[in-house]
Amino acid sequence: MVDDVVLFIDGQPAASTVVIERKVVEWSCAVPVDATAQLVVDGVLLEPFLRPGEAIWRWRWQAPAVAGEYEAHITIQSSTERTEWREVVRVVPSLLDAQRYTQLLADLAQLIPTLVHALRGGRQPAGDMEAGRSDVAALLALLTGSATARLIAALERLTRRQANRRLLLDRPRELGEWRERPDPSRWRITPDAMPLSETRWPDRIQPLVPRHDPSERCLQVVAALLDQVIGAAQWLLLAELPADKRMSLITVVGRLRAIRSRIVVSAPASMSPTSWQPRTRDERIVQAYRRLFRRRLGVGWASDLLSIPVREVARLYEVWCTAQVALSLIQFPGWHIVEQSLVSEDFHLHIEHQYPLLVLVNADGAMVKLRYQPRYAPDSQPFCSLDDRVRIPDIALEITPTRAEPCLILLDAKYRHEAGKLPAGALDEGYSYLAGIGDWSGQRVVKALALLFPADNVPKTYSSGLTVLPLLPGESVVFLHTWLEAQLRGVLEDQ
Repeated sequence: MVDDVVLFIDGQPAASTVVIERKVVEWSCAVPVDATAQLVVDGVLLEPFLRPGEAIWRWRWQAPAVAGEYEAHITIQSSTERTEWREVVRVVPSLLDAQRYTQLLADLAQLIPTLVHALRGGRQPAGDMEAGRSDVAALLALLTGSATARLIAALERLTRRQANRRLLLDRPRELGEWRERPDPSRWRITPDAMPLSETRWPDRIQPLVPRHDPSERCLQVVAALLDQVIGAAQWLLLAELPADKRMSLITVVGRLRAIRSRIVVSAPASMSPTSWQPRTRDERIVQAYRRLFRRRLGVGWASDLLSIPVREVARLYEVWCTAQVALSLIQFPGWHIVEQSLVSEDFHLHIEHQYPLLVLVNADGAMVKLRYQPRYAPDSQPFCSLDDRVRIPDIALEITPTRAEPCLILLDAKYRHEAGKLPAGALDEGYSYLAGIGDWSGQRVVKALALLFPADNVPKTYSSGLTVLPLLPGESVVFLHTWLEAQLRGVLEDQ
């Protein structure tokens, strides 16, 4: 078997490379002398070329004009062995967005363990780690160590076993693609198929191929575990790692992706340790690794947040701003959390608008609810729109003081800007929140509003109560923390 298959783009590991749309890049991979390689990117077979005296196979590829994630699938074939490898390359719309996208992802990778540690009750530092930080070295050691190697070997055996296999529909194919006459009992006619001339055979079919039973509980658990481990490894690749450890981690991710691509499941399984009982030695290895992975604080974001396309940097910016606000509230002295919906039992972070992300109280009984994109309609309670429009700010702090009426502190993420300044239209939207949200009696309830946008200058507060607050990973995050603390203190002192 060919070990340590690593795909490179322009000399850099593909797993940690960002490609600009329409850019022509060179893929490369070391291939044994007696073997051949085939590379398919986004479903397109690339033509290889070799330079004299090298064992490196190369392919030229022009990135699509549409940003997103594209799968690369390489197959290395020798006379006796066949090895498959899968990788994902990120294509971004412009260099500016590429830098910000990577910057925001890297900062979210730092925020995840911090938020999970605090929300699950952690308050003190462990060893030499900062308060609220997970041990990145321990997670890296797990993913590149013997336990993960043992897991990969067990998963290879589990996915090769013949038990519990079913005939499932594969992708539609032209009948002419078949080298031999297919068995009509092993395919289905596609809805758009047409009869071939002078015959009753359809021109397009969907073959039935033997696959693992998607309802098998063991494979559901394996798929869920692989998704979490691959996600944690992807976040880890955003951190500063030694070159040899980075290459080892990339190799592990490739092997896990190759295994995951062979597993078809009907639905992801929950990670509850009591919901599945292993029966074989390989299944017990999987169960033991699940527990070990949890102890290493392998955390991540929910799958819908991980799949944010690169072209939607604005949405990623909203998520990052919301996470920063949540972290700031958690760190305020004198407040403690009574409810939270950010962290699920599987240590994944979710940002949803149906429920408050955080509910905090202080010693006086005052309460703060953090909400993401709440809907304030004309008939909402206790806060409502003062006209016939529905107001949906990105972030809301719903404050209930002990001796005053409830009120709001709002924050809205505005990714667009002009030469480091917000355009006039963004300011107009901000004023619509200040004047357009109130209570049942018609009184305005928004005490302060911050418009967050990606820049490096200093905040500016107007007499109307609106603040223009630049926010990017780095020192400018302090501006957000200071502003939130001042506004919250001001609301409670005025009661």
